[in-house]
Amino acid sequence: MVTFAALRFTEDENIADRVYWYRADFAVKAGERVLAPVGSHDRLQCARVERVLEAKEEDAPYDVRLIKYVRAPLGARSFVWEGRTCLELGGVRYDGKRFTRFGAFACLFGEPPEGAPYGFETVCVPTREDFFAREETFALFARLAKMPEGALLAGEEQALIPLANCLLELAGAKVKRPVSPRGAEWYLLDLGYERGVLEALKRKLR
Repeated sequence: MVTFAALRFTEDENIADRVYWYRADFAVKAGERVLAPVGSHDRLQCARVERVLEAKEEDAPYDVRLIKYVRAPLGARSFVWEGRTCLELGGVRYDGKRFTRFGAFACLFGEPPEGAPYGFETVCVPTREDFFAREETFALFARLAKMPEGALLAGEEQALIPLANCLLELAGAKVKRPVSPRGAEWYLLDLGYERGVLEALKRKLR
């Protein structure tokens, strides 16, 4: 049996008058809020579950070839891997109706693991003073922008928290500890980061 959920995107006035069928690979129930991809670019938006249907694929309420998957419950921003909690940078609101993507970046505090969850590659983040002004961080950003899969950023809190905040700021999200009063993008460009690298990081997050 497959779980199908009829979603209403209440925050998007362009489509709020209709419901859309999605598949869910986790338990959902009517009234809950979830995040699901919308449109040709699959940008994540918040939706309310209007109805849940358990059925075989051949009895799906819509053509299964066109049905997308619900990505996560609203607010799901962490996952456990091999007994350790990883902070997921997906599911963070970055404008009036959209949320950052899951699977692009996650943080794991402490010693880096030998492997990484499916879809992620472990990237060790060094702890240094003047973190963003160092050559290692320029190279780190360039590597993250080119990676074809997600990055599990492993290291110490004093490096990972500013890096995570910086990445979220690039996507347009508001964070508690911004990198600069004038914004992360301005700050990094002023330091000499390539605009193309920053644009690529934004595309991975949105």
